[in-house]
Amino acid sequence: MSNSKIQALAETAVFVAIALILSIVSINYAQTFYVELTVVPLLLLAIRRGLIWGLAAGLLYGLLAIVLGEVTPLSAAQAFLEYVVAPISLGVSGIFNTKSVLTFSKVLYATLLGVSVKYFFHFIAGIVFWSQYAWKGWSAWIYSLVTNGLSGILTAAAALIILGMIYKASPGLFRVKKW
Repeated sequence: MSNSKIQALAETAVFVAIALILSIVSINYAQTFYVELTVVPLLLLAIRRGLIWGLAAGLLYGLLAIVLGEVTPLSAAQAFLEYVVAPISLGVSGIFNTKSVLTFSKVLYATLLGVSVKYFFHFIAGIVFWSQYAWKGWSAWIYSLVTNGLSGILTAAAALIILGMIYKASPGLFRVKKW
């Protein structure tokens, strides 16, 4: 195995570990609205390493969150959608990993894409699995749109602020250095 693959594996393990630690301190309000800080290291890895490594990190994070008891799923299908598919989808931000110069606008677009796709899956899960918790008089899809939409916007905003500070302090973290 080449040194670059070993380095990529090690980075993936470290970024997933950071995401798991951040899952402990994620912010939630009344078990309805969430700000998921876990997306930050997963997005950073996807932007840094690309699509494949980003998807792999999301899968690893989701599976470890389930195995470590970080989640309480309603059913196997809900767990698969929200804790496997949704974290994997953050990896799509890896399409912004290109040979060209990385600007903050690419970080912005990558973050918005990754978080939007992730919360699209949470929106679907909200309609299918969480509809019984909709507020009185609210349809399942409106309830899911409001709760997951607001959570997605807050998560994207937090991720952009944190990734923006990281980019300003050390833009080299978004690129792999060639040895």
